[in-house]
Amino acid sequence: MSVGFTVEFLKIFIPLFVVIDPFGALVIFISLTSSIDDHARAAITKDAVTYGYIILLLFTVVGEYLLSLLGISIQALEIAGGTILLIMGIQMVREGDRPKSAGGSVEKDIGIVPLATPLLAGPGAISLVIILSNGGLYPILFTVISLSILFVIIYLSFTFANRIFMVMGERNLKALTRIFGILVAAFAVQYYIYAVQAIA
Repeated sequence: MSVGFTVEFLKIFIPLFVVIDPFGALVIFISLTSSIDDHARAAITKDAVTYGYIILLLFTVVGEYLLSLLGISIQALEIAGGTILLIMGIQMVREGDRPKSAGGSVEKDIGIVPLATPLLAGPGAISLVIILSNGGLYPILFTVISLSILFVIIYLSFTFANRIFMVMGERNLKALTRIFGILVAAFAVQYYIYAVQAIA
C-alpha cells in the first residue's frame, strides 16, 4: 500500500477506532458479563461482534443511497453526526466509560442489545461510517477494511476480557476512554467545520 493510500486509510480507521472505542466497550462487556460462565460469554461475544459488524457494514454500503432516498444531504448528516459524537465525547470524558444504554440483569440476548447496538453500532458509529464512506469506491473499501480490523480486535478483546482486565486494570482502561473522549469531541467539531465549508 502506497503512502497516499496508507494516509487515506488511517483517516478512516482512526476516527472509527476512537468512536467505536474497543477499550470502553471492553469495560462495559466485563461489567455486563462478569457473573456468567465462559460458554455463555462466548455466545454473547459472537452475537455482539456479528450483529454489530453487519449493522455498520450495511450502513457503509447503502447509507449514502438511503440518505438520497430520504432527501438528506451529507452536510446535514455531518452536523447531526457531529452533535451525536460531541455528546458521546463529553460523556466519555466525564464518566471514563462509554455512554451507558442498559443495566440490570444479564439476558440471553444481551449480545444483540445492548452490546451489538447501541454499544458497538450506535448512532455515532452509524453516522460516522456513512460520512467516511461517502466519496467513491476507495472510501467504501477503506471503511469496510477498517471495520473488519476493528471487529477482529473487539472479538479478541471480548474473548480474552478477563486477562486484559487483570493486566491493564479498570483505572487504566477508564483513563484511555477519557482520552478517546477528547478525540471524539475534536472529530465532532471537525465535522461541523466540514459542513460549514461545504455550505459556504
